[in-house]
Amino acid sequence: MRAFVFIAVSFLCLFTFGQRAKVKADDSTYIDSIRNYEYQLEGLSYNILNAKDKVERITSCYYYIQTLKKALSIPNSFDYDFNTIQTVSAIRSEDEKFRIFTWNLLLDSGKYMYFGAIQMNNSDSLELYGLYDSSEYNRDIIYGQFDNRHWMGALIYQMHHYVHKRKDYYITFGWDGQDAKTTRKIIDVLWFDEEGKPNFGEEIFDFDGNLQSRIIFDFNDRAAMTMRYDKNEQAILFANLVPINPMMVGIYENYVPDGTYDFLKLEKGIWRRYKMAFDDRRKNSNDLRKY
Repeated sequence: MRAFVFIAVSFLCLFTFGQRAKVKADDSTYIDSIRNYEYQLEGLSYNILNAKDKVERITSCYYYIQTLKKALSIPNSFDYDFNTIQTVSAIRSEDEKFRIFTWNLLLDSGKYMYFGAIQMNNSDSLELYGLYDSSEYNRDIIYGQFDNRHWMGALIYQMHHYVHKRKDYYITFGWDGQDAKTTRKIIDVLWFDEEGKPNFGEEIFDFDGNLQSRIIFDFNDRAAMTMRYDKNEQAILFANLVPINPMMVGIYENYVPDGTYDFLKLEKGIWRRYKMAFDDRRKNSNDLRKY
């Protein structure tokens, strides 16, 4: 328990503002400095997931947070891709206003604890917001609106930006390895308030007439579920989940995709659910299973 308190306190310090020196975009001195931190981050990120000892995993996560802060404090760091770090997701928004890092820590129980950071694209200062996994403690997770300190932790693998009534919205697609029996995928929405601070959730998802702040799918751990934004269809596509046995309704470890795909379409600011994205799934669904 002390170890988790230790890492939680260290992570609180990730909420950071700081000044940067103004430099030219092609200044190689700063690139070399970031690359040196990247090598350290690569090793630490591997240990976070793969070290056999719990203390080593937690310690690696602590030092990963500290090292990431140092790397992102360097001028021009927003333009650096950190391509060698395979176990951490780093995705830029389509409008280049920020990027979001997410990663997870494997616990002895087989569950994961998630961490994240939002780096704003400021040329003269560091503006960094930590994301704190509160999935186990949040109430009203379907309808609730949460700030960065009460984030529904997940590995974010895709993000879609759009504007409605002059407000920027960023739909996030996340994976959460719930436990040994169940996997979770989350469609959430990220937006920034008048002070520029990140918030998650808004009742913009119409799921069969029910307005929700986010959509959560729980299903069998061995199943693979498609869930992503498709640019060609201009819609959010997702596999339809059903229980293996009709008697198992509500027991999500027994839910699997049935081979059909539903979708959400943006209409007057609301993402509305429609069934059967493709009438002929053999013809149209070959490229669907990307996420």
